[in-house]
Amino acid sequence: MSNESKTAEPDAARMPDNQVSDSKESGGKETEGKGGDLAGLRRITLIAIGIALIIFVYFVIAARTTPFSGDARVQAFVLRVAPELNGRVEVVGVTDNQVVEANDEFFVLDRTPFQIAVDQAEARLAEAGQDVGASTASVDLAQAKLDEARAAQTNVEVQSERVLELVRRGVYPKAREDDALAAIDEAKAVVESAEADLRRAKEELGPQGQDNPQIQDALAALEDARYDLARTSLTAPARGVVTNLQLSVGQTVVAGQPVMTFISSEDIWLLAPMRENSLNVIEPGQKAEVVLDSLPGQVYDAEVRSIGWGIASENVDPTTGLPKSTSESGWLANPERFPVQLTFDPTRMPKGARYGSKAAVMIYSSDNFVMRAIAWARVRLIALLTYVS
Repeated sequence: MSNESKTAEPDAARMPDNQVSDSKESGGKETEGKGGDLAGLRRITLIAIGIALIIFVYFVIAARTTPFSGDARVQAFVLRVAPELNGRVEVVGVTDNQVVEANDEFFVLDRTPFQIAVDQAEARLAEAGQDVGASTASVDLAQAKLDEARAAQTNVEVQSERVLELVRRGVYPKAREDDALAAIDEAKAVVESAEADLRRAKEELGPQGQDNPQIQDALAALEDARYDLARTSLTAPARGVVTNLQLSVGQTVVAGQPVMTFISSEDIWLLAPMRENSLNVIEPGQKAEVVLDSLPGQVYDAEVRSIGWGIASENVDPTTGLPKSTSESGWLANPERFPVQLTFDPTRMPKGARYGSKAAVMIYSSDNFVMRAIAWARVRLIALLTYVS
């Protein structure tokens, strides 16, 4: 045995019992501490995996019972307003982003050249009447009444068609449809009466005057001139908002060139892109709830109106017409999203909703009480978060 071993043994033998005990105890505590840390970490990991699994299962079931879209958009009728005639702007009746009512005046063109054209057409008609030896005053008056009746009929038909569309969507009650159809029939009756008066006036000219090409040409020119005069003023087709105004007094406008944009506030709906694997559980008439980012904290009732039947493919190059290669890979590909149209509850329309505003939509396509309750709470949570989103 070496001297070092002989020296170590007496040192160990001389070590007090309490120091030996403390050394063993500290080693045991260190081992126990490491084991406790590993057990805690394992417990946290299992809890996280469990929560993730629960969330995954919820979203799988929710896609079949309460489909959700967080990227819906507010939609409305958008019209590009353009003059029908070339002319100089005499009056601009609106300002940019102004709210207007139906029949409010957008702008008026200088009526002078068009009034002159009417006067000239009336003079030509009178001259033609003198040439054939007949009085055209009654024909002139009857023609003016017919032009006015036709203009009124066109306006009534446009307004009534909008009402009928809202009735079909369920925004207006069925009684409004009867009123709209009655208004159309009444306008048609007025036009028919004016046409009959014009025929009688022409008959009073006698066979020679009625069939005279000069008279017919003068009447057609007068009708055209009066029609142009009526189109010098453009009015709002419904209640809405004027935006993108590019018009000022004295400006010369060109027929067909847009000068402003009109957004209807009477017809508002939602377009929600829904995952295609949820489409077979969505049906028209199902109830839904909507949260608008522009109206935070509010939850609005809605109803599924229709489901889109197709979307554009992005796998073809629009320039060459050749198919594109796809970069998607893996077991699960991203599902396509099809547009689902929803209408708001007509008794509680969202006031102040802007065209293109983002919205979250929850559709209740199942009677599952648990999933409906979770969806209900989820929508309210989203409504609260819109204050800070």
